[in-house]
Amino acid sequence: MLAQKDPDIGLAVVKLKTLSQDERLRELAISREKLEWDIASREEGARAQGREEGREEGQNEAQRVIARRMLQRNRPIEEIMEDTGLSHADLLQLQSEGHPRH
Repeated sequence: MLAQKDPDIGLAVVKLKTLSQDERLRELAISREKLEWDIASREEGARAQGREEGREEGQNEAQRVIARRMLQRNRPIEEIMEDTGLSHADLLQLQSEGHPRH
């Protein structure tokens, strides 16, 4: 009934009937739909990975800012390592970047 009132719906109904009658065409349509879903899923996965990597980079940079401040205040390296989670090598690098300890 709707197909008679709307030409687009009528065309879709005709296509659906044609596809469902021809097994080869139906398999192609299913394969195409699966491919579209796979592509969309991969794209979303890539976006999610990018968001996570950006979040990790931001957290690491925040820890480095805190460590620089602690180095400027001459806090012990062990304390900075404990408070920031940065490695001894990271802290030595920060020191060499212009924050010498007195």
